[in-house]
Amino acid sequence: MTSLPDQAASILIVEDEFAIREALTEFLEEEGYLVAGAANGREALAYLQKTDTTPTVILLDLMMPVMNGQQFIAEQQQNPTLARIPVILLSAASDAQARLESDGVAGYLDKPVRLVEVLQIVERFCQPQIDPVQTQLTPRNDEATL
Repeated sequence: MTSLPDQAASILIVEDEFAIREALTEFLEEEGYLVAGAANGREALAYLQKTDTTPTVILLDLMMPVMNGQQFIAEQQQNPTLARIPVILLSAASDAQARLESDGVAGYLDKPVRLVEVLQIVERFCQPQIDPVQTQLTPRNDEATL
C-alpha cells in the first residue's frame, strides 16, 4: 500500500467540454494524480479561492463560456498566490500559443491533445503520488487523443 505525502501533487483541469474534462481527469487519476475540474474560468477561480489544496499545475482550455482562458489568466495574475501556479494551455486555436506566450503560460498543447503529451508536460511540474501500477486496472492507450 502506498501512502500519500503531506502535500500530494494535484492538477486543476479547466475545460468546458464535459467529456474531455472527465477523460483527462480519469487518465490523470489512473496515473496517480489528485485531480479537480471546473467548467470555466469563473468556476476555477471560485475553486481556487475556497480549496485548502493549491494545485501544482492548471490545465486550461482557452475558449470557454462565462470566463475564457485569457480572462482567467488575467484574474489569476492579480493574486500573488495563484500567479505562482503554472498554467498549461489547451487549445485548438491556431494562434493561441503565440498570443499567450508572454502572459505567463508555462506550456501549451494543441487540441486534440494526445494523452502521452499531457502526461509528459504535467510531469515537468509534478510527479504522481500514487503508484500507477497499483491503481491501473486496464491497459492504457498513450496514443489516444481527446
